[in-house]
Amino acid sequence: MEIIFLIIIVILFIIPSFMAMRKQRQRQNDMQSLQNSLQNGDRIVTAGGVHGVVRGTTDTSVDLEVSPGVTLTFDKMAVVRTESEAQKLDRGGADNAENNNDDGFNGEEGGHSNDR
Repeated sequence: MEIIFLIIIVILFIIPSFMAMRKQRQRQNDMQSLQNSLQNGDRIVTAGGVHGVVRGTTDTSVDLEVSPGVTLTFDKMAVVRTESEAQKLDRGGADNAENNNDDGFNGEEGGHSNDR
């Protein structure tokens, strides 16, 4: 009976860990394929949140135009998603922010009530 309990406990810890590792590996493969498929004109976002347009690539780096005439060089590993994916995430967050308008500001200076 104790061995069955031990097996159940092991399964409860191993299966979620395995599923998390599998999901992480899939995300890593997706990011790697994105980084390898960058082309001039692609609009991307870096890990630091910098939005830009790809103007050139090498095996290990990517040149991003972040403003007209301003080009920065980043390591390809800094590229985490396309700008369209980032906008989808922003829209999801914006929708939640509109529904939950509790930003901690109650419209009074200093955030304190004048009821004394």
